[in-house]
Amino acid sequence: MAGKRKKFFETKYVTNSVIVGRESSLIRRNFPFLETKLQNGILYCYGEYQPTEYSVTYKYRIKYNGFRSPSVTVLDPFIEYNDDIHMYPQNRSLCLYHKTDLVWDTQKHHIHELIVPWTHEWFIFYELYLLSGKWEHPFVAHNKNEKHE
Repeated sequence: MAGKRKKFFETKYVTNSVIVGRESSLIRRNFPFLETKLQNGILYCYGEYQPTEYSVTYKYRIKYNGFRSPSVTVLDPFIEYNDDIHMYPQNRSLCLYHKTDLVWDTQKHHIHELIVPWTHEWFIFYELYLLSGKWEHPFVAHNKNEKHE
């Protein structure tokens, strides 16, 4: 094999610890008011958001393992699940996008660019829902108990 060197590391191996570490750094750099914790290869991000001066302050947690889509859960106040407010019934995590719009890709998407702003936007539309009784943001119907007439 004179003249040819074989590359031993042609493929870049990326672990979930590398991914969540990068995301934690990006979140802290772009949103210093958010608290991040890395625990057992999982990123936990804690934040608060008050949509208006008349709104309650929502406390939330973003959980991300580096490979699956991040999950956002409202910690306080308790928001009861119903089909109209775009939460998942299994764990009451927020539905921020639909798979026909976006498929999470760790190489293309970052929590600080999409998940944090969309979480804050979700709270705005939730406040509007409390006033009007209707989810005002455009959405793809995917309710568990969809009514058929």
